[in-house]
Amino acid sequence: MKKSSFLLLLLIIILLPLSSQSYTVLPLRHSFDITHNFLQPTDVTVGKNNYIYIMDGVNNRVKVFDKKGVFKFSFGGEGTQNGKFNTPIGITTDSDGLVYVADTGNRRIQIFHPNGKFKRQVILSPKKDSKPPEPVDITIAESLQQMYVADNDNHQVHVYSTQDYTLLSTWGSEGPRNNQFHYPFLITTGKNASVLIVDVLNTRVQVWRQDKAVASIGGWGVDLGQFYRPKGVCVDKKGLIFVSDSVLGVIQAFNSDGEFSAVLGDESGKVLKWKTPLGITIDSHQRIYVVEMLLNRVRVYDILSNKKVEKNTP
Repeated sequence: MKKSSFLLLLLIIILLPLSSQSYTVLPLRHSFDITHNFLQPTDVTVGKNNYIYIMDGVNNRVKVFDKKGVFKFSFGGEGTQNGKFNTPIGITTDSDGLVYVADTGNRRIQIFHPNGKFKRQVILSPKKDSKPPEPVDITIAESLQQMYVADNDNHQVHVYSTQDYTLLSTWGSEGPRNNQFHYPFLITTGKNASVLIVDVLNTRVQVWRQDKAVASIGGWGVDLGQFYRPKGVCVDKKGLIFVSDSVLGVIQAFNSDGEFSAVLGDESGKVLKWKTPLGITIDSHQRIYVVEMLLNRVRVYDILSNKKVEKNTP
């Protein structure tokens, strides 16, 4: 297909209205935006003391803000030494406030204290007959004492012990079938010891538990419950699963069974659109944080769960 024809088709897909049916809008109330000379930020997490950690990967820094979005400090910088980064992508925190960074270009995970002081690194060694691992995100299951690392190049997820950071197992291989990935990206933990993995080119979110896929969310398309380019995933305290789509520019919510629940919108019920939404997270106060990569900002909203709006498409 010629490039011009492909771009026209893509434009038509993006502009297509939702198919004629009723659907639910989960309304948001905008709280504030965070901008701080970011250059294509990719991910966000909320840690101890409600500090907001934003991955400013092209600048090779983690920037930290208080709960009101006021800048506090940053750490990192370009390099291979401890505490330095090479195009990091994903970030997460645990209940102790430790900060975990997927230092993608250096092919390692780095762990920091809440104040940004370096704690340790986990070098990801290639398996036999595999490419060097390319870690793009991490998540922690504290009850299982495990760390999960999404490896984009090898289309796998690696499972490490958080006691001594030894490799316990590796999930998946390249492909479209169950238990396979085609460029896994951002990941998070959910209820019942589940791990949710954005499987980008298979246009789905896979749910894994105990070394196997137990469910799949989404599928290719532009309708409700479908994805074009899923990128971010997070889970709220009730188990509702949120997924961002960087091309369609929307965020959808799914119940714990993976069924479509709602699309995020404003208080009037209008579906909200973001510019290249990537990493998303929800804090304990039911605030959702959305990274808009190409607009170099993070938008923060209150989720108004008790004010859902029922809509009908034209």
